[in-house]
Amino acid sequence: MNRIFKHFNILFLSLLAFVACDIENDLYVENLESPNDDILASDPVALEATASGLFRSWYMADSNYYGPGMALNTMADTSSCSWGNAGMKDLSSEPRAAFNNTPAYGNNVTRSFFNALYSVLSDANTIALAVSNGVQFSDNNLVGATAKFAQALAMGTSAMYFDRTWLSDETGPLGDKNGANHNDAMTLAIQKLDEAIAIAEGNTFTVPYNYTTNVMSSAQYAALMKSFGARMLAGVGRTKAERASANWAKIKSYVAGGITSDFVINHDDVTWYDYFKTYLVYPGWARIDLRVINLMDPTYPDYWPAGTTILPKATTSDARIADFQYLSSQNFRPERGSYHYSSYRYARYNTYITQWTVPTEEIPVAEMQMYHAEAELRAGNAAAAAAIINAGARVTRGGLAPVAATAAAVEAAIHYERMVEFPLATSGISFFEMRGKDLLQKGTLLHFPIPGTALESIPEAYYTYGGTQGTAGVDYSNGGWR
Repeated sequence: MNRIFKHFNILFLSLLAFVACDIENDLYVENLESPNDDILASDPVALEATASGLFRSWYMADSNYYGPGMALNTMADTSSCSWGNAGMKDLSSEPRAAFNNTPAYGNNVTRSFFNALYSVLSDANTIALAVSNGVQFSDNNLVGATAKFAQALAMGTSAMYFDRTWLSDETGPLGDKNGANHNDAMTLAIQKLDEAIAIAEGNTFTVPYNYTTNVMSSAQYAALMKSFGARMLAGVGRTKAERASANWAKIKSYVAGGITSDFVINHDDVTWYDYFKTYLVYPGWARIDLRVINLMDPTYPDYWPAGTTILPKATTSDARIADFQYLSSQNFRPERGSYHYSSYRYARYNTYITQWTVPTEEIPVAEMQMYHAEAELRAGNAAAAAAIINAGARVTRGGLAPVAATAAAVEAAIHYERMVEFPLATSGISFFEMRGKDLLQKGTLLHFPIPGTALESIPEAYYTYGGTQGTAGVDYSNGGWR
């Protein structure tokens, strides 16, 4: 990969072009990879070209080096890394400390990511407005569904990651000028997603390859959208109680109409690539946290033993231990905390990090199966949940015995599958699981504050979360797995 040690440079001048006009400093986003608004407003060709790149813009932000994904995996004690890159060390240090949200902080954990989401939303709004105004495209249903899908992804992703989201659509700014909370933001995101699904299901069109690196029918496009809907609704909760109160009937419905095989990104190492998977698995970078290995081998330490530099191989009957490469030495700096040590790295993406042009899953079908199982469990149907788990990777890849049809066994098995089968499938997925089970270590932030650069532009007073900053149990974890 010719850019592994280069930093992808998202060029935005500022953000939130659509916030209420009575904010003292109107904030403006310029997406330098897309035509400006004047061109978009008058040129259907430019509009359609931008529409075709909306999903890619979202994906490349979500999987970027300049984004929160790598830090979230270490905060979730799914990956472990003592290197300072991408906020991994700072945000997983023990005891947990407040996130450095100042504009001067050297790690761009949220700045570019925040800007990118609002750039996607701004472009999606412009395109949706053009569709509603009768601009003629090669296929208005394809363009219209894509615009609404992008609106949903931008606002839904923001709701999952940040404490506030500024809402807007093709009609202009919506809601309070200070932003909406994560639940209200997700409500609008799901509304837009359902509008996109209705267009895709009510019409027949083909989604070209360059939209998602997969040629799809309109029905397949709708299935993809539903799968993202299941992920967003399940993952937005900040606590175990919030996750329990999610609309699990709707999640189950989304899964029923969603993907039936892994949705992959076919990387070309030019315009489509994945820094999240690269840096969390590349030799010498992050390793898998011992807590994950302990799930597979309960006799193995779940936390690095003091005074130890080498541990033996784990012993497990789960054949998926082959996804984890054993390492007999440490390369992390001991003065940064031996709790970062691990004897395993994630090896399932070895082909990707050597060839760079092979597909990797963005939504594993196993992820959808676990949402389905969780929905059944929450509805009181442990037997149905167990059947779903036993028909999946636990047995087919892992070779494990079928899980018992009891609520406790099923709940443990769902968590196990998420940690073992797809711990690095996509940014945030392990963090949302740990957050939704109240398992994040004490002091771990539950969501990110608005970036300091944005606070300066609004303007608004500086704030942050983590450690003891914010409200316990609302903004940071007040207790977790250890």
